[in-house]
Amino acid sequence: MKNILYVAIATSLAFSPTSIVAQPSDREDIVVSSIDRFIDEVARDLDRNLNRSPRVLHAPQGVGLVQVQFECDQNGQPANVTFYRKSDDPRANRLAREAVSKIKSLHPLPAGVEKNQVFMANIILADTNLQFAELSDQLKRSEAERIAASAGKPKVFAINLVRSPSS
Repeated sequence: MKNILYVAIATSLAFSPTSIVAQPSDREDIVVSSIDRFIDEVARDLDRNLNRSPRVLHAPQGVGLVQVQFECDQNGQPANVTFYRKSDDPRANRLAREAVSKIKSLHPLPAGVEKNQVFMANIILADTNLQFAELSDQLKRSEAERIAASAGKPKVFAINLVRSPSS
């Protein structure tokens, strides 16, 4: 079975609230540490959801880049789960949406993250190194376009996950 390998990074240009940037330097370390821990927990939860899905265990999972946006409800569950970008493969879309919908680790939100924060899970599912390289390039272009178009709009907290090609 293929493994999901998560890259636990928040796209720094996509998520840089003024409240975090404006903090004194000793406070920045605490906020960044809190955000890093939050990203790691959400990425691991999403990773487990992708690997435990019945679709992964019993059927082909699909290939593609899927970008899923969501918010956090008052109970720490994903809410308003929508596609920002779909893959051409409906199996990859279903797998990504189901995995995001089952995330359980959104609470507590780290300092500097608003209750109405929009999150995006960028998920790459690839079977070969060539597919992975092509989808990674697509993600870079998509994120650059999204960030350029977001001037003056609320920031999006992006978490990137990739399925490593089989060895």
